[in-house]
Amino acid sequence: MIVYEAIARRDGNFWFVEIPELGLFTQARTVDEIDGMARDVIALSLDVPTESFGVQVGVRR
Repeated sequence: MIVYEAIARRDGNFWFVEIPELGLFTQARTVDEIDGMARDVIALSLDVPTESFGVQVGVRR
């Protein structure tokens, strides 16, 4: 299974989330939302199910 790295950084009231391998970006309101938002943007970009890959979240403060 392919695992994509999602790097999250705090930006005001939101978390800015980058998936560097794919050149994708999204945002989340809370740390708990980061994985889901990263999965959604990856799945939409690649046109694959959200369960077909893994996501490793790294939080940078």
